[in-house]
Amino acid sequence: MAIKEVILERIPSQDSVLYINKSGISFSAKFIKKERLESAEGVKFLIDDEDPYFLGFVFTDDSATPNTLSLLASGRGKKGTSAGVTIKAKELINKNIILKSIQNLPNKVDRTFEISFNKQQKIYFILLRPNFEVTVNWSDKNRIPDSFSGIYRYLDNNGQTVYIGKGIIKARALSPERTQWGVTKIQYSVIANDEKSYYWENYYLERFVSINGAKPPFNVIMGRSE
Repeated sequence: MAIKEVILERIPSQDSVLYINKSGISFSAKFIKKERLESAEGVKFLIDDEDPYFLGFVFTDDSATPNTLSLLASGRGKKGTSAGVTIKAKELINKNIILKSIQNLPNKVDRTFEISFNKQQKIYFILLRPNFEVTVNWSDKNRIPDSFSGIYRYLDNNGQTVYIGKGIIKARALSPERTQWGVTKIQYSVIANDEKSYYWENYYLERFVSINGAKPPFNVIMGRSE
């Protein structure tokens, strides 16, 4: 008997969350009400050159200012009431490979992020989850920059995950024994910090086990993930 986790689309209501969806980016009604942002007209987004998984934003009273996206009512409510707000963020998402990959994830829970506030800089922000957003054919593994390290997973010709690991992505792929694994694609996220790589490697291994009942085949055979 193979027991698998039931993936639920509906997630519990939370106070301060941001959703990335097909129509753009939405902010929960509870967040808007809690932060008293009902009268805001626009939002500007901020990035960090040193951390691609950081996404900051500030709300404005004028949607006509440069680099500002207009806020629209979400759902059945009207902006300024109890409804959340959304923005059409096609250009923003298309310019960011991480946002684009998150937008295509099938489960809403994977596209939902808790909003934090930086009191010193006076900006809201979320921390995006690495999600193997870069895909390279196994035959093109030599094109991966030598310095790239982080988390990665290998897919076979059926699109099934056969291994999840962390480390220097290209060097690991060039290990002689891996040529026999039947890998057709490498998917990876670049994470410079080894401790964070370890965290996300374990996150995805544990999630794989919770859904499939066991680790990917070659994680079992190897007895470790690197």
